[in-house]
Amino acid sequence: MCLWLAGWRAALLTGGVCSILIIVGWFLSMPGIPFFWSVLNRCMALLVLWSVLWGGHLFVQRTRELEVARANLLQEVEQRTKAEQALRVANEQLESRVTERTALLQAALDRWELVTQATHDGVYDWDLQTRQVAHSSHWKEMHGFDSNESPETFEQWSTRIHPDDRPRVLGNLEEYLAKKRQGFREEYRIRRRDDRWIWVLDRAYALWEGNSRAIRLVGSEKDITERKRAEELLRKHEAQLINLTTKLLQAQDEERQRIARELHDDVTQRLAVLAVEISALTRSDSSEASHQGHIEHLRKAAAQLAEDVHNFAYRLHPSLLEHLGLEAAIRDQVDDFIRRTGLKVQYMQRKVPQSLPLSVATCLYRVTQESLQNILKHAEASEVLVRLLGTATGVGICVRDDGKGFVQEPSESTSHGLGLISMEERVRLFQGTFRIRSSPGKGTEVHAWVPLSDSLFNRNPDRHSPIAPSLSTS
Repeated sequence: MCLWLAGWRAALLTGGVCSILIIVGWFLSMPGIPFFWSVLNRCMALLVLWSVLWGGHLFVQRTRELEVARANLLQEVEQRTKAEQALRVANEQLESRVTERTALLQAALDRWELVTQATHDGVYDWDLQTRQVAHSSHWKEMHGFDSNESPETFEQWSTRIHPDDRPRVLGNLEEYLAKKRQGFREEYRIRRRDDRWIWVLDRAYALWEGNSRAIRLVGSEKDITERKRAEELLRKHEAQLINLTTKLLQAQDEERQRIARELHDDVTQRLAVLAVEISALTRSDSSEASHQGHIEHLRKAAAQLAEDVHNFAYRLHPSLLEHLGLEAAIRDQVDDFIRRTGLKVQYMQRKVPQSLPLSVATCLYRVTQESLQNILKHAEASEVLVRLLGTATGVGICVRDDGKGFVQEPSESTSHGLGLISMEERVRLFQGTFRIRSSPGKGTEVHAWVPLSDSLFNRNPDRHSPIAPSLSTS
């Protein structure tokens, strides 16, 4: 009872008191009892007393340990129950999120499949670490693979690229994966499984491990064979158009040259003879004083007509262009423009090559001639600047005026007349650049630049060979 009610100290004190009473009782025991049995009785009483006390102590200790263990077990069971409930809730939430994500992923895959079908793009996913490549069904169809056929490796894909395109494609891909270029976008030819060549547009995006190296490459390919065929057909038509334009301009120059020659060799000479005969008539018919004034007027008219025809023939085909070159011909053209218009014209020339192909010289001369004619007809200018400049790579002409200018449409820079179209076409035939700058009230600038190369110097001056279709203007 002391053990259960008061604790171990009270039990020890009670045991001590009981032991003292047993020992005292030995001395106060009734006489007649043998000493041996009295000692044995007291020893057994003390042994039983302390055995019970020690056993009770152990029992109480074990009971308390069991209670603590039971309480801990109940607490652990409660914690596990709560953990199981929390885990069950988390599992339900996870299953819900997985279901939701699966639905979203399936929807995304469905949309992606619709996009690839609508755009006719073949998608591939290249694991750069395992060197394995996964392809979409449309990619396999584009390249002639069966749907159940195992995907090809990167090395097998690279061997199907056209030999002329392979170094460029693989080199640019290697530079992109090494972060030496911004992106990967290539057009190249590749052989299908049925040995048929197709053109593809390949665009890829790499995933990087930090900033160190690429670990994945995802891209798409589009079959552009029909577009390439259309571009090739367009280039052929453009080449035919350029050839036709060349022949047209050549025929125009030849016709001008023929008319100028006929005017100079026939009409001008006949008008000169007519003027001489009228002068002779004036001297021989001196008796008729009433007719002298009329005959003199006819003589002057014939002489002026001969001079006008001569100037017209010169403008059709200047002989200075063939004999003295472009610089002298343009200088003479500027002087003639000053005489005819009375405008202030400044002429500048610098580093003009002494020897130019006649075709190039004719092109720049016609641009100058047409520009001055447009200034006379439309510009209402007071000052004109003509600059003829030569560089190490070509020759250019610039004609600028301070006239009224015009509004220049960005998409139709040559819609103001056939003269501008003719100038631009002439320059384009020599792979040059033609540019017009103008705004209302600020005048107009015409720039024409023609590159000089060995092919131009070796070209026959009387013929224009077709130019490659990849011409550019600015």
